[in-house]
Amino acid sequence: MNSAAHHIGPDTAPDRYRLLSSIGRGGEAVLYRAEFELDGAPETVVVKVLDSKAALSPGQFARLSTKWNEQAELLRFANRPGVVGVREHFEGAPIHGPGGASTVSGRALALVMNHVEGVDLRDWRFERTLTTPAERREVMATLAQLADVLDWLHSGRATTSGRVVVHGDLSPGNVMVDGHGQATLVDFGLSKLTADHETAEVWFTPGYAAPEVFDGRRTPATDRYAFGAIAYFLLSGQAPPNTPEQLRHAIRALPQLSSLPPERKERVLAVCATAPEQRPESLAGWLKDVRDAVVSTSSASATPSATPSAPTVTSAPPVPPLPAPPPPPPLTPPAKPAPAPAPAPPPVHSVQDAVPPRRVSPELRPGPLVITPAPPRKRRPAVAVLAVALAGALAVIGVQSMSAGSDDKNNGAPSVTETVTATETETAGPAAPDPSASGSPGESADPGSVAGADAVSLTGFEQIDGDDTFSVKEAVINSQGHSDAFVSEADCGGYMEFNLGRAWSTLDLVTGIDDNSVEYTARLRITLDGTSLFDEKIELGKPRKPSLTVKNGLRLVISYTATDTEACNAGTVALGTPTLRK
Repeated sequence: MNSAAHHIGPDTAPDRYRLLSSIGRGGEAVLYRAEFELDGAPETVVVKVLDSKAALSPGQFARLSTKWNEQAELLRFANRPGVVGVREHFEGAPIHGPGGASTVSGRALALVMNHVEGVDLRDWRFERTLTTPAERREVMATLAQLADVLDWLHSGRATTSGRVVVHGDLSPGNVMVDGHGQATLVDFGLSKLTADHETAEVWFTPGYAAPEVFDGRRTPATDRYAFGAIAYFLLSGQAPPNTPEQLRHAIRALPQLSSLPPERKERVLAVCATAPEQRPESLAGWLKDVRDAVVSTSSASATPSATPSAPTVTSAPPVPPLPAPPPPPPLTPPAKPAPAPAPAPPPVHSVQDAVPPRRVSPELRPGPLVITPAPPRKRRPAVAVLAVALAGALAVIGVQSMSAGSDDKNNGAPSVTETVTATETETAGPAAPDPSASGSPGESADPGSVAGADAVSLTGFEQIDGDDTFSVKEAVINSQGHSDAFVSEADCGGYMEFNLGRAWSTLDLVTGIDDNSVEYTARLRITLDGTSLFDEKIELGKPRKPSLTVKNGLRLVISYTATDTEACNAGTVALGTPTLRK
């Protein structure tokens, strides 16, 4: 987004906030990093914007506006460390160019919050192994902060009227940790003020959503379920399973809790009860049953890995972590007996797997699902397919070589499960972007790659963040076809973010405007850990072939905007054959 081109503000000052970049979504609204002038100096804030286009009619938007303003006003009372500060809220003209508020149609709702410096809880966890008592104490201290602030919000002490505040979409992506270790709940723009609030819109983060969320209901018990899922993520480094039964089995199997007496363990497991009334009333009290066992544990989970620890919902006993990596089953019977396939469905490996059907608001136009990135799954090693068939006939080896070749075309394409049965079919081509995965330093497998690969396609990586404006498809750049490419889908701009896991040295790609684009230009930006690698205007018929240094890089962000600062008319951006090399 061009910082000089997009503004929003109340009707009395429509250009008050200059929008710098889109940083994510919260429910059906979009979050922007923005700035405004205060005593002659710029101050950074976060602005959450809901355009009237998200409502089906003016009447529905008016009702939503009333609810939004009531919630925002009450949230201003929730003023304490651990809760992001709300500066103001307003209804005004939609996002517009400088001085252009009168030229745009419709209305928008905005909530302005303080900008919190730091990293979200996902990245904070990825930097820790939990192999030392000090790191385990850090995790418990962070959970204690969250438990304390949630108990305070749920008690009614946050508002003068005694009304209960419910976050409603609690997940690691909505918790920021600053350099001093202070954990802060953010994105309160559509939090629910209850008791027992029924809502028309349904938005959630799979793995952290309690069962009642799918009926559009959020209560303090909903936040407590999500807190238990966050505790599981911090203790295991794994994405929490999607159902209460699976989460219960996963928490029970945590090695840190193995020393708990049965009655205390049952109290711990109550946090993920299906029935909201069976969950603990106090999170601080719940944490006391966990703290001593975790800090005194002699061994703990390492950095977030791809090996899932949660069994399937049909598995009665707890299941230990699977060995990494298990070989795929052979296409013909191996020389020695293979283990019998499990009768139950494969375990859930990420927040994307087995996501329950998302219900859509009858009053709001469906928006993109909010997914919190989770630790990446391990990739299927292609060479293992050949290894298990060496004792077979020459024809069988040829068939398996072709299968391995198909996997090599995928390069970074992740497998859906760790174990495939003989009836499952491997598909060629990159997997669709899966925002449920992100990486971490020190993993046993490089993000987006197969074991031993020296070059992979970025299209096989899973986006850890983005606004759904890029898709993987064929592109034509200056009459040159690229079967493996990212192609933009929106006129105003967009972005996508990847975790490179500090595993790659260079990124080679062909950039340009797709030959079928209606518009002729766009501005493309590529940054690595906040440092600009590429920031240029790209034009139809004039491809660029940058070779970018990404050595030791973690977060790669690719974004584009329109070059015309007064309109949304970006050309169709194409990134052909984006290849990472070691």
